[in-house]
Amino acid sequence: MGRSLKEVAVSTTPSKRGPYAKSAEKRAAIAKAAYDVVMEVGHPQLTTAAVAARAGMLERTMLYHFPTRDHLLVAAIEYFEGFIDGEGQDVDVERPLAPPGEFRDLIDHLAHRSPGEDKRLQLQVALASAAQDPAHPAHAFFQRHYERVMAEMVELMKARQAAGLAHPDRDPVRMARQFVAVWDGLQQNWLIRRDFDLTEEITEAFREISGQNAMEARAAVQDLLNRI
Repeated sequence: MGRSLKEVAVSTTPSKRGPYAKSAEKRAAIAKAAYDVVMEVGHPQLTTAAVAARAGMLERTMLYHFPTRDHLLVAAIEYFEGFIDGEGQDVDVERPLAPPGEFRDLIDHLAHRSPGEDKRLQLQVALASAAQDPAHPAHAFFQRHYERVMAEMVELMKARQAAGLAHPDRDPVRMARQFVAVWDGLQQNWLIRRDFDLTEEITEAFREISGQNAMEARAAVQDLLNRI
């Protein structure tokens, strides 16, 4: 699953001077260049030479910071996710949680993508498959990615339970885990088939998993009883 909003991550540590700062800035420039290349031509067409040219440096200099093409692909997705900031620092992204009543707006934002965003999603799906190998550079990224996504979704489920929009007796952690898995699966299926409305499918999956349909049915029955 991808980001809910395109924020700019801000490092909480003071900027550093000297050789380390220059190295970090080069890493940031390379990560952004890799991301730009992916968004333009797609990850299968990314080459180390193209990224080096976009970053404005020699290829051997770039490979000192990111030694393989796989490392560049991971850098691209890290840049998008906000794990690498504008100064090349690793950061922990904090982003506002979608209010309980605005979940459909969030789904619309994520599912209605530009063609460029499709390229990013294709990269994410490809790297997620490769990340099953603990030795692959994408493995550590997806550990962080799912840790953050799960924390956000658990909080969202709890907020919706408190607002009466999710079933109060369901475990928010289990609901979050199931929804994240279904979301990922629907996105992968949509990339291959594209014969269904991704927004509608993700929204309905969320309603079923969170128990929102059951809560609305219960409210309708209660309203009917109150009218009798």
